[in-house]
Amino acid sequence: MKRDIAIDGPSGCGKTTIGAQVADRLGLMFIDSGLLYRVFTAAYVVAYPEDRAVLPEHLENIGAGTVSYEAGGKVRFGGQELSVALHDPRVDDMVSPVSAVPGIRAAVNRELRRIAGTADVVMVGRDIGTTVLPQAFLKVFITASPEVRAARRTAQLTRQGISVDRGDVLRNILERDTIDSSRSDSPLQCNGSYVQLDNSGDGPEQVVDVILREYHRRLERAL
Repeated sequence: MKRDIAIDGPSGCGKTTIGAQVADRLGLMFIDSGLLYRVFTAAYVVAYPEDRAVLPEHLENIGAGTVSYEAGGKVRFGGQELSVALHDPRVDDMVSPVSAVPGIRAAVNRELRRIAGTADVVMVGRDIGTTVLPQAFLKVFITASPEVRAARRTAQLTRQGISVDRGDVLRNILERDTIDSSRSDSPLQCNGSYVQLDNSGDGPEQVVDVILREYHRRLERAL
């Protein structure tokens, strides 16, 4: 029996931190699907540094590339690591329109399913439970207020030595929410198959504990 856990939610809700802790506690492989989309976006930034918006003709060239995910979270584009940081503000600005492209989503989803076929996983993203792993053992949808999410993202970038304005980060998050929830291909959405949890509090520990309790409850019922 596959025991995959799908964790979805908007940008900055803390799903990556929560997913990593859940995977560590359960001894499962952790997969951050967003890194694969960020690799495509970083490849775009490297190839077309003068672009301030995503151009379809340039995006077609990037979409023809290949992405691979290795154990430990290292992601490569065309077999190579990229020189642009995956959380660079330029990547933040472009990742949602890039990830909305059906061809890129299909390429990423193929790689995600390949990885999930090798082991039970905790996989985080925006359409894991609806599109990538619709039969996941447990599906969780994480929410948090936009203001909390912007504060967390600003702090994360500051720790990485990247100077950003918190207001700009908030506007970027709201824009990404609109793009992610309204795209025609695999939009961000929460349906009745998910356990919905709010992560607007001070830390992820309580949310992690709830997920672990639900996982073990379902496991006991399945055995």
